[in-house]
Amino acid sequence: IPHISNEPRDLLAGHWLASLKINHNAPRTSQMKLTTASAIALGALLGSVESFIPRSLQANSHPLRRTRGASFSNSILGSTVHVERGASAEAEVSTISAETATRSASDDVRESSASDNDTPPSPGLEENSKFDCDESVQYWRDFQSDGFWPAEENVREIGNIGSRFAQLGAKGMRYWLRHAGRSGYFAVNALLGNAGFLLHERLVNNKETTFTGALPFNMDSSIASRLFLEAALSYEQDYAKVSAGDYREPWDMKPNHRQSSLINVATQTGRFVSEAIGTLGRRGRGEQKDKDIWITDAASPSLYPDYYRTAFHYQGDGWMSKKSADVYETSTETLFLGRQDAMQRTSLPPIVAHVDSIAGRRPMKVLEVACGTGRFMTFVRDNLPLDTEYTAVDLSPYYLDAARENDSYWRKRRREEENRNGGDVGRNDIKPARLVQAQAENLPFDDESFDAVVCVYLYHESPRGIREKVSAEMARVLKQGGSLVLTDSIQRGDRPSLDAGLANFENMNEPYYVDYCQDDLPGHFERNGLEPMTKIVRSTTKSLSFSKPVSGVAEGDAE
Repeated sequence: IPHISNEPRDLLAGHWLASLKINHNAPRTSQMKLTTASAIALGALLGSVESFIPRSLQANSHPLRRTRGASFSNSILGSTVHVERGASAEAEVSTISAETATRSASDDVRESSASDNDTPPSPGLEENSKFDCDESVQYWRDFQSDGFWPAEENVREIGNIGSRFAQLGAKGMRYWLRHAGRSGYFAVNALLGNAGFLLHERLVNNKETTFTGALPFNMDSSIASRLFLEAALSYEQDYAKVSAGDYREPWDMKPNHRQSSLINVATQTGRFVSEAIGTLGRRGRGEQKDKDIWITDAASPSLYPDYYRTAFHYQGDGWMSKKSADVYETSTETLFLGRQDAMQRTSLPPIVAHVDSIAGRRPMKVLEVACGTGRFMTFVRDNLPLDTEYTAVDLSPYYLDAARENDSYWRKRRREEENRNGGDVGRNDIKPARLVQAQAENLPFDDESFDAVVCVYLYHESPRGIREKVSAEMARVLKQGGSLVLTDSIQRGDRPSLDAGLANFENMNEPYYVDYCQDDLPGHFERNGLEPMTKIVRSTTKSLSFSKPVSGVAEGDAE
């Protein structure tokens, strides 16, 4: 199996892999890096990569196959990859090895509840007994749990996924081709960003870097192919939910969407490469000035708390500039090779399911906390009745402006879709989202104002005390009988094979991430009167849903 440098790193395309501490003196096989990534991207675009795999690896009896411990949601898209239940959670990972020790699920539970003060908690495992867990929870817990696979096996399984999509007919194949192409585009962005950074360091700063390979962060073919595989599996799970009617097909797949235009593609790639050069440079230096942003000065308005005044991810200007907001979506999707939207859509089922309790009586009222650029907001709105009253909160005026523009474009496109299908939707029939600049821990809304509240990717960038306050505020503004959805990064125990590397994501200027990975998330909401309901995991993201019990009224009179 290829080896990489022993320097601790934070892989921009998958933060958990930052844990790998590899023997620096081991043989290096770098010649496969670029060719393997190119083969994966091209194969994905064609819907199948089996032609790139030796015939001996295409047989169903491949020796790397395991017996999986959990079934995939919706058997029509059940993965053909099988993995034995049990995973290693070593304190350090010294090699990528197929000889990783395994243990049973019951051993995991006993270990996670041990009183040894040196053993970090595993809240991702411990919380499972509180929720109605989707099958994906166990699926991702078992995924490659007995050792990471070599590139050939990862590539073979990507081909299998493409073949399964092909069997679903035109609709399934259209979904696969668009999303595989999406991953290919963001992979190219990653390569260009890495190349731009290397050239800038050599030609402008006249110095070499520790990142010398064609792939970002000296990534080898095994890691790169595994990231592509996780993207493909996320798409498969996402489409399974679409097929089951849990939510609509992503609206950005429709023909003539602006994100598919060549002008937009070129513009966003240019923005990303420029941002990547700055981000990787700041990350390499890691000095305080690289973390500060222009509101760091104590004289800045108190609207922006101390924890907010940093350049998360070493992103230019943090959250506080139009330039940052313009490149954010491209940067984060490049980070996840295009699977971020699919991971965030794990938030949708509990919200969509809540529609039936309100439909026909009055408009549904939804609040999104920390909405960012509003891209996810458009997916939520696209799955709700058109008369839904949607409110979105964020602290950055620049990101709120981007959210306003995204909302406007979605309303235009949805109106056109409805009218093509025989509707009569006027320009003002779909109300704009109400966008509010406010702190998540101090929401400017009355008690029990919203039927549903959703929050995505905020908690891992907040101190624990702020998480507690935000939880209390979201619970306060939620109506009795309402649903609350928290979607964020996985934690320790959700995928034990990745536990050792989670802490290294802190080196990407994520100062609260280590504490987040050990925090009892359900506890924040239970202390504020909410009850755990469902849990779903997709790759490195999980969604937890809660309900607010009805009290003080006769049964049947919750409204």
